[in-house]
Amino acid sequence: MSVRKCSHCGAENDLTRVYCLECGTRLPEPVSGNEALPPARPAVGESAPPVVGSSAPSLPRMAHRKAPRKLNSTQGPGLGTPVFKMVLSTVLLAAVLAAVIQMGREPDKIPQPVGKNAASARETQSTLREMAASTKPISWLVNQQALNEFLVTTIQMEPSSAATYGLGADFQRAFVRLNTGSLDLGLERKFLTRSIYFLLSVKPEMTSNGLQAKVVGGSIGRLPVHPILLPVFLRLFQPTMTALTPPLEQVQKATSVAIQPEDIKLQWAGSDAPSF
Repeated sequence: MSVRKCSHCGAENDLTRVYCLECGTRLPEPVSGNEALPPARPAVGESAPPVVGSSAPSLPRMAHRKAPRKLNSTQGPGLGTPVFKMVLSTVLLAAVLAAVIQMGREPDKIPQPVGKNAASARETQSTLREMAASTKPISWLVNQQALNEFLVTTIQMEPSSAATYGLGADFQRAFVRLNTGSLDLGLERKFLTRSIYFLLSVKPEMTSNGLQAKVVGGSIGRLPVHPILLPVFLRLFQPTMTALTPPLEQVQKATSVAIQPEDIKLQWAGSDAPSF
């Protein structure tokens, strides 16, 4: 068996050895060129020599990876993030609860309920007709209590009349609240055990067709109704306005009106007054 002899210490090594088994010296190449020897292992710290006639495989290239984008500390959460949705839901819920609380609160200066007074109601209605039919200039001063006695006596939304008036059994009363230069037509309705107040604010306005009531606002409790919703809100008062059609026709003939918190003063020019 052929051996490889160390040139340093003379120890014999088999052909598979590259370094001497005794002293670690690199062994010389074998004399015979026909013997295929395994490639020599490089020593520690020594690079392996390239193989003649062949090319070493190239090292795999590292894939380029983008660095993760950092969230700018000055930017808030995105619109689609769970945090934003939670905040938005909380704000909307708080707004709804605040609106419900405001609707349930009683507005300021709501007139106290008055009992039915048939005699007072008949007097108010007959006086109004006489004033509107007068041939001479005439004026009429009527207070808030007399107006509310007229309303509570003539406008009654009983449970059996729900189909007629559309308000149902929760209707309690209709009333007016006088202000300076305007008045509020109110409806009190019972929701479970709590009264809810609906107010329609109107202001008198002289037109070519006579005195008209111009709607300028509305509220549910203490929550104002947006102007865009006023046409829809007005439907709640339609049954009451229909019931008041006869007296409103007499008021429409007045030539002037002055509204104070205590009373209303109406004036008619009289049928003998010249027209222009």
